Amino acid sequence: MKKLICLCLLCLVFLLTACSEKIPEENTIAVDKKGVVTYTVVEEFGKDFYEAEGLRADIEEEVADYNRNFGSDPLTLKSLEVEDGTATMQLQFAEARYYEDYYGAYFGGTLFVGTIEEARDAGYNLDGEFLGADGSLTDISQLSKPESLKVLVTSEALKIQVPGEIQCVSPSGSVVLVDKKEAAVSEEAGQAIIIYK
Repeated sequence: MKKLICLCLLCLVFLLTACSEKIPEENTIAVDKKGVVTYTVVEEFGKDFYEAEGLRADIEEEVADYNRNFGSDPLTLKSLEVEDGTATMQLQFAEARYYEDYYGAYFGGTLFVGTIEEARDAGYNLDGEFLGADGSLTDISQLSKPESLKVLVTSEALKIQVPGEIQCVSPSGSVVLVDKKEAAVSEEAGQAIIIYK
């Protein structure tokens, strides 16, 4: 009986560990299938300036102030942890446009997520060559079912996580594929483009 209980407890621990979401260890934008954007910010935390609870209160107040402009809450504080001199915060935006509105006002950052048609309608130039996932140069017309593909555009240096497989990226060298669903923008670019399915 004790073995059965231990086995059940081990299975429960495994399931809880497998289901828990891993928080990135560096600044990251993650987009899910519904277009929800989770922005993870990792920074050194100087206790001389803030106490952890004071920081949380300030951020919650800023989030509430932003949300007052809308009939819903497009921005939420998903998590905030301070450990070993590092603060890790996750903000969740209902859509990319809210991220761009919120951060663009302070830093002029760009974030667009949409279809190829929507990207073109928004003024993004998708003509020319891209670097394919296999390392070869390609263009959108050579990709399978381009009308169903998604486009992410950013001007910030950070990690990008997308829900589908990355097909190609800007050929400038500032975007590097980490794996099938993750890329790193290594320097602030005028326009880093990631196309995924």
